[in-house]
Amino acid sequence: MRVLFSIMPATAHLYPIVPLAWALQASGHEVRVASHPDMAATITAAGLTAVSVGRPADLGALMRDGASDQRLEQITEALEIGSDDLNLRNAIRYYTLAGVSLYFPTDPQRAESDRAVDDLVAFARSWRPDLVLWDPLVLAAPVAARLSGAAHARVLYGLDYVGWAQQRFTERIGRPAQPLTEHPLAELMRPTLRRFGLDFDAELAVGQWTLDLLPERMRLPVDLRYTALRRVPYTGTTTVPQWLYDEPKRPRVCLTLGMSTRKFLSGHGASPIADIFGLVEELDIELVATVNSAQLADVEELPDQVRIVDYLPLDLLLPTCSAVVHHGGGGTFAAAVAHQVPQLIPAPGEGGDRVAFARYVEQRGAGLTVSRTDYSADVFAEQLFRVLHEPSFQDGAAGLHDDMLATPSPRDVVPVLEKLSDRYRR
Repeated sequence: MRVLFSIMPATAHLYPIVPLAWALQASGHEVRVASHPDMAATITAAGLTAVSVGRPADLGALMRDGASDQRLEQITEALEIGSDDLNLRNAIRYYTLAGVSLYFPTDPQRAESDRAVDDLVAFARSWRPDLVLWDPLVLAAPVAARLSGAAHARVLYGLDYVGWAQQRFTERIGRPAQPLTEHPLAELMRPTLRRFGLDFDAELAVGQWTLDLLPERMRLPVDLRYTALRRVPYTGTTTVPQWLYDEPKRPRVCLTLGMSTRKFLSGHGASPIADIFGLVEELDIELVATVNSAQLADVEELPDQVRIVDYLPLDLLLPTCSAVVHHGGGGTFAAAVAHQVPQLIPAPGEGGDRVAFARYVEQRGAGLTVSRTDYSADVFAEQLFRVLHEPSFQDGAAGLHDDMLATPSPRDVVPVLEKLSDRYRR
């Protein structure tokens, strides 16, 4: 079987699918991973074969352009999200829809110059995959699957905002006194679909089925076919540093900002990283901080118990840690669960999965969060002390780990994908 993955050009979108791609390869299937040219080296470094489509993508510029895109604003307004759920609205408006617009842009000149959809379709028609597994933001992938006759499914590593929006739109279209007469994504995708002789339908938004890497208890209330898949954390490779061989002399705490979020508690004035470093001696811990030079700009002095590492795979570091302090990212959450490490998530930013992960960790008793309104160095110190010394948080982390082990592994899911591919491919 030939399997084509299609992902957004971001490391945080590649790493979740790597173990599944390995499992497929180990079972004898051919695997390719398609993304923009700037991802090719990262894909091949993970032991996978890259396919470059389109041109290098500036996701920062994409987010900025999306913020002023009135078409995306109109789509969001059509969802009528309550004012009490700012996180859901921001997640859809500024992350989900901005990502979709990478492949279906509002600017005709950009659409003409960026051939990502055409390149992906051309490769799929040439290579003839049996199955296309796609990032939920890469709506070019189901187009390529449809035109090449492949079965296709989404791979979720965050909340299913597209599926939620799809269900919401379907419920509202055609109702009396409702201005919505068609799916807003149809309008967004129509110019490209027409070039390929296609009409919009639900499969082009949510796939034929969906693989879900999130815990089932986190799933949004969406009526779609989901196949649970264990998220086996992959966070890159390196040589094991010598200092990791030694047993920590005091509780070791990891401070990590994730691969995509190199910002931390912005908007609080004084550097929160400096605040945290100042608490190290008071809490009698060893802190390993995976931060870069820009984030250390406001730090005048490093305590002896602080070790700075620009990057270290969490699979190497977390087994030696008593707690992890992080931004609420899914990759760090998955690695903490895999190694049964209690978590502290201070001030997760609105607009993505970070708030959802933070809430879930706290609900399951596997850690604590600190809200932006409550954040201070004293509150942070108190919460971290509790996470380190109260046994209930270790119990909660063990509970999350048990849930993970009860979820089918990538190897277990391969036969399921084989059967579904036979059923759906044309």
